Amino acid sequence: MSEHSIRILIAEDVLPIREYLNMVLSHEPNMEVVETVASGVEAVEKTLATKPDVVLMDLEMETPRAGVEAIYVLSEKAPEVRSIVLTHFEDSETVFAAFEAGAVDYVLKNASAAEILEAVQAAAKDQSPIRSRIAKLIRTEFQAMRSERASLTATLNIVYKLTPTELSILRLLADGKTQSEIAGIRHVELSTIRTHIGNILKKFDESSSRIVVKKLRALGIFDIFAPE
Repeated sequence: MSEHSIRILIAEDVLPIREYLNMVLSHEPNMEVVETVASGVEAVEKTLATKPDVVLMDLEMETPRAGVEAIYVLSEKAPEVRSIVLTHFEDSETVFAAFEAGAVDYVLKNASAAEILEAVQAAAKDQSPIRSRIAKLIRTEFQAMRSERASLTATLNIVYKLTPTELSILRLLADGKTQSEIAGIRHVELSTIRTHIGNILKKFDESSSRIVVKKLRALGIFDIFAPE
């Protein structure tokens, strides 16, 4: 980054918060607030016109996702501009939506002035840190992904060992068919279906076909192994 002041645009629809941010940032000798706006639409328009170094972007303005949508547009049309989310939301869905849209940092509205200034300085240098509470959300998400992937892999290994008949029976059970109905559909004795289901349960090491069907449905197995 060159030696000029960090040029900042503030997008916040609550006037007192907007004025507070303007005051905090304007008092810094190496920072200049070039524009303040109250909507995502204005944020995009003014950012493209003034090309600030950093945008402090509220998420919920004229619509609940106005900020996310504005960040997405700016990441496409002005990728050199760094967008920092400033919001009171800290749920994982909101956090990941903001980062997916192109945000480089995520600061809560109850953050101290020092933390906001630090975020702006870091973003301008393209050195935005991942804050502890956000890092925790990311770690939790990746742990859940790893757990789901491991479960999917283990289940797929079992599914590959099923016979076509066993997989067909599971699919019929998932469709809500009873064992008697399945026997009729397949034109076999009920005892034959019960034997197949017993073999299925042994392979999955489960006590109930309902548990097996629930697990396969949750992992999308029936979509992966669609009927021909």
